Amino acid sequence: MAPSSGVEADKRMLLQTAAATLLLGAVSNAWAGERPVALDAWARQLVDLNAALRERSIGVAEWQTRVERLNASVPVADLARYLDIDHLTRRFTYSTNLADTVDPVLPADVLGTEGRRNWFVRVFGMRRGGAVIPHVHNSMVSAHLVLSGAFRARTADRLRDEADAVVLRPTRNGVIHVGDVISMSDQRDNQHWLVAQEDRSLTFDVGVVDTPASWRYGLQANEYNMIFVDVDRPSERDGTIRAPVMSFEACAAKYAP
Repeated sequence: MAPSSGVEADKRMLLQTAAATLLLGAVSNAWAGERPVALDAWARQLVDLNAALRERSIGVAEWQTRVERLNASVPVADLARYLDIDHLTRRFTYSTNLADTVDPVLPADVLGTEGRRNWFVRVFGMRRGGAVIPHVHNSMVSAHLVLSGAFRARTADRLRDEADAVVLRPTRNGVIHVGDVISMSDQRDNQHWLVAQEDRSLTFDVGVVDTPASWRYGLQANEYNMIFVDVDRPSERDGTIRAPVMSFEACAAKYAP
């Protein structure tokens, strides 16, 4: 991948916030008329759940369980309308095998005075064969709800860090469809890799960053709390995988060429 295209892909792929600012005006009419009570309740529960994690009243594993249950509790079509997904994703060009991204805007009265403090909501969109390239996270949790299309999802628990690699134990290798939710934290499925199985495959992601570490990191993450890893490796005799650390450019070249 050429350096210039790598920079642009990095801006789209990694956790940027500029898109939300640009779209505030564009989605100002998303809730014209009366908003659905059930979806407002979902959004408030999401805000409260993220606040509970930030305030350490729940741990990361409980956050995973609760966010999976919460996001699976609302009909996907209703959630897509509430977040104005069709409008937001019109900007997607699917010009590479990396994800296009956009940040939905939640109602200000739902967010409250603190807004989105240390957390985000984001839509990732990929063409068939596009990928969220394999990585692990430090000090972060996330959940991924399939809005449209399908993805082959491969996840793994992070067992230990070495000087230049992460030792993983695979936990999932299968296709997830509309309405399915997967999540990650220090405690479960810290490594993930998604490959779109259809054009216009979309996920709705929730992430909380700068969470207290619940695992001893031996490797430093980038500014987006991410470490890219080469997971397509032979298994060790005990079933684990030793995944060397990669640069973003090298990982994108291999997993999203």
